[in-house]
Amino acid sequence: MKISRAKLYSFPVRAETEWLILEIYSECNQKGFSELTMSNYSKNNQLEIALNKSLKKLSGIDIYNDNQISELIHNEEAYTNLAIATSISGIRSACLDIFAKKESKSIKEYLKNLFSLPSSSLNRIKLYANINRSLLPDNSGPVDRSPKAFTNMAKKAISDGFSHIKCAPFDNYPNNFYQNKKFINEGLIRVNEITKILTKKQELFVDCHSKFDFDSSIATEKKLFNMGVNWFEEPMNPKNSSKELKSLKNFIKGNLVGGEEFFGTKKFLDLLNSKTLDILMPDVKYCGGLAEATRIGIELGKISQHSFSIHCPSGPISLLGSAHVTATLKSKLPMEHPVYEIKDRHSYIYPKELINNGEFLFPKGHGLGAKPNFNKKHQTLVNINLNL
Repeated sequence: MKISRAKLYSFPVRAETEWLILEIYSECNQKGFSELTMSNYSKNNQLEIALNKSLKKLSGIDIYNDNQISELIHNEEAYTNLAIATSISGIRSACLDIFAKKESKSIKEYLKNLFSLPSSSLNRIKLYANINRSLLPDNSGPVDRSPKAFTNMAKKAISDGFSHIKCAPFDNYPNNFYQNKKFINEGLIRVNEITKILTKKQELFVDCHSKFDFDSSIATEKKLFNMGVNWFEEPMNPKNSSKELKSLKNFIKGNLVGGEEFFGTKKFLDLLNSKTLDILMPDVKYCGGLAEATRIGIELGKISQHSFSIHCPSGPISLLGSAHVTATLKSKLPMEHPVYEIKDRHSYIYPKELINNGEFLFPKGHGLGAKPNFNKKHQTLVNINLNL
């Protein structure tokens, strides 16, 4: 196929959150979709520039698989520049949606054949509930981040059938907040209140969003582990603190988790082989797309069957693509789902997103199996025509 044009849409969600959706058209007018959501898109045009440059490399070229696209739009800067990584990942994922549709297959069926995997994929995916998005400022301003508010959100998730909950109890503090024990203790109180309502079959994950230094990471993880938390996510940023994280492993008991903004299979393998992280979290929006995420999962699975869990705090298109990858790999760990950010999230795609009792249920159809609901408020940010 040849790409004739592409559009980038913004679906405003709340406060500064917007879901960015890429639509790619083939010369036969087949459409493929992917999500390119990244923080603070509206404050710069780096993604638009990267998207333009990557798509122009494909102008007039007959493309037929993900490997070919990967080679044609390869850019070494993707390993260090998130906007470039996002543009490449989005193009590859949207094209994969078209490839699967052309073969009348779902993406999980297409990926299974692409990687010659022996058995059928899963029909439903176990999710964990990330309650953090519901506790961030909304259009009305700041929200309640008291221990009680955290606990109430966790209770709601449990009542909806989720057995694994993730929170980010340290998000509302300034840089270097770890120098003030008062702030750390406030975050730990939030965690402790949630753990009080959990049964032995339920687990709490904690995401630190790179808020700590080496010493405060050790001290905080020890307290979290004593509360029953075995998932310690990115206390420091793996991109600039990989040596410190590797050393940190010698001082903590729980699983060290992260890697959400890395690009390409090799980096994830390096992080696991070097024992820098225990569980890797590729994000299909940044890691190279759906096929690359599958490749990452396959390679990590050769080392450890419990080392892969997709990072997905974004919209329904991202969740849908991530679920196809997770189902293809039959991942042993639950997949992330941001809950209660907006009440009508499920209606932003058609057919509607279906989650029941803490599990994701696949729509019937080819490719992703669903498309954005353009009846929702949105705007066109980029409209790129490729002269064929």
